Amino acid sequence: MKRLSLSSLLVSSLILSALAQEKGLPSSLASLVESERAFARTSVEKGVRDSFLMFFADDGINFRPHPTNTREALMKLPPPASPSPNTLNWAPIFGDISRAGDLGYTTGPYWITEIRAPEKPPLQHGYFFSIWKKQAQGDWKVVLDLGISTPAPTTSKIPSFQGARQVSVAPSGASDSLEAQRRSLLELDRSFSEAAKARGTVSAFLGCISDDARMYRNGLLPLLGKGAIRAFLSQKPLLFTCEPLKSDASISRDLGYTYGKYEIKGETSTPQPVEKGYYVRMWKLIEPGKWRAVLEVTTALPAESWGSNQ
Repeated sequence: MKRLSLSSLLVSSLILSALAQEKGLPSSLASLVESERAFARTSVEKGVRDSFLMFFADDGINFRPHPTNTREALMKLPPPASPSPNTLNWAPIFGDISRAGDLGYTTGPYWITEIRAPEKPPLQHGYFFSIWKKQAQGDWKVVLDLGISTPAPTTSKIPSFQGARQVSVAPSGASDSLEAQRRSLLELDRSFSEAAKARGTVSAFLGCISDDARMYRNGLLPLLGKGAIRAFLSQKPLLFTCEPLKSDASISRDLGYTYGKYEIKGETSTPQPVEKGYYVRMWKLIEPGKWRAVLEVTTALPAESWGSNQ
């Protein structure tokens, strides 16, 4: 077992303290949070490769920079010849789960520290976003993972985990299949793009996100709530459009996600895009027949990758 650094031990004590404060979480969400924490502990103790192989689903993806099957990519790489000089650790502080308890997500800060110099500031820090799905054996596995870097650590203390606001809404159209729900989520993304072209990006986002939505952009601290998102998007008029690639949903049809390609152009007559990349959106049924995006994260592609067909 890898020897834990002083900073890792301190963070572990903070996480245990936060865990002691948590009360009233649904048992299914509590099990998801513990799976995320076990994932982080394994990363510290055994390293990134072993932990990702252990906790990612067979079809789980991350972005390198294109959507990539995580386990297949790692299996093609030889095990490291020597222990990594750095440690990747993280802590979930917010998340949600479907009524059926089969699909959920977690998010929170991550940090990379130098094992031999734990007193130094983290080499890198940011926010992770992981979507989890319960497997046939009853265990949780990551099906999608994407994160952002932040200009500074968000906090010196790990807060206790907070579950998303719970709503009790039964999906309309009880005879609709799960596949129909997946298609419906893809249509929400397409409708967003049409709204952005017709009314502008700010109006399109405000029309599809929840009041307490989260928006993650690389190099920025997380934007929390509709007011913060509106202020950010209003700074510079840009046209944000997307091309959905895949979706999935809970069997209870109250929580789901989409991901795909996005493109940003000026809202004027500028014909050339200023940014391309991939987005992930988490959708939640908040009222009968009313889905809202509760979290969106993007990862920009380097310009030399714009012509890729992946």
